[in-house]
Amino acid sequence: MILMAIDHCYLTIYQDHFGEFWNSDLPNYGSNAVFLTRWASNICAPGFALLMGMSVSIFNSKSLNNIDNQSIRSIIIKRGLVLIILQQLLNLPSLLFKTSNLDNMQVFRGGVLYALGAAMIILALLLTWNKQKLLFLGLITIVINYLIASYILIHPSNNTAIHLLFTPGINQWVSVNYPLLPWLGIAIIGMSLGRYYIDDKIKFINYSWKVALTLMLIFLVLRFLNWGDYNHNVDTGSLINFLAIIKYPPSVAFVVITFSILGGLFWFISKYEKITILQPLLVFGKVPLFFYFAHYYLYIIISKFTNHAISLSAMYVLWVLGLIVLYPVCKYYGQFKKQQSENSFWRYL
Repeated sequence: MILMAIDHCYLTIYQDHFGEFWNSDLPNYGSNAVFLTRWASNICAPGFALLMGMSVSIFNSKSLNNIDNQSIRSIIIKRGLVLIILQQLLNLPSLLFKTSNLDNMQVFRGGVLYALGAAMIILALLLTWNKQKLLFLGLITIVINYLIASYILIHPSNNTAIHLLFTPGINQWVSVNYPLLPWLGIAIIGMSLGRYYIDDKIKFINYSWKVALTLMLIFLVLRFLNWGDYNHNVDTGSLINFLAIIKYPPSVAFVVITFSILGGLFWFISKYEKITILQPLLVFGKVPLFFYFAHYYLYIIISKFTNHAISLSAMYVLWVLGLIVLYPVCKYYGQFKKQQSENSFWRYL
């Protein structure tokens, strides 16, 4: 959550955003510091998709004793629809604040909430699949989208369905950065991992660092083979070029390295979740959707009182100040949300 806030703080303060697209060259980041600022946030979207998939499995497991499968599906589908609707509302403040990079408003916007919401709806249809089938389906979905984007949809398209499903793009109807298929694959893998987690929590945690290390080695192999990252030609002599990964849509290399980092973080947080330094992070993590909207709007407001030419270190100061402001708000909302009934709308946020 807080790494995502860095990325969005950079976006709103500088009114610029680096995009690593499958059909274009890597951006000119300008410096290692700026690149690492951007690179660190790469784990956010796949982390959300994985955790969403895991949460669907956990919710399904806890609810089976109380309600039938059809009712569980209905609840999950409704939550997915809420995410898609909220995605369309996310950029409304741009009309008020006139943020230049958000002025072009299409009929439908396909950001990360769209991808997560649409994926959640499809996950609702897979509740009876076993964990092995889900894992295979998730992996093959990611690979299929990579191959389609690499060899079929090489050039930009104006087709709305292609944008919504396979590769990013803009036309008069939609503006899509997060096409459904690759993020659906990640969410399905998360759903499978949720089943493994439910079966044996301790074993799952203990294996997570081993999987993380294995994936890191696979990433290095992919780098030296110069495969798995669309048309990005890897230069092992450049730190930026070696670490840079294509996010839009997520490449095989992107998925492998972000899963590796997430696996390591999962192990660390699971082992040391009681330490003091992690407690504020848990406050933000308990209200993810509320934090998503609140931090985005807050940094838009802060950007109106700043010089867009401020230093990167000053931007980091504003990022921390924003988190300090958001902490008590998120803590209060978390307590409020906990007091609501299971059927309350506030439980969706």
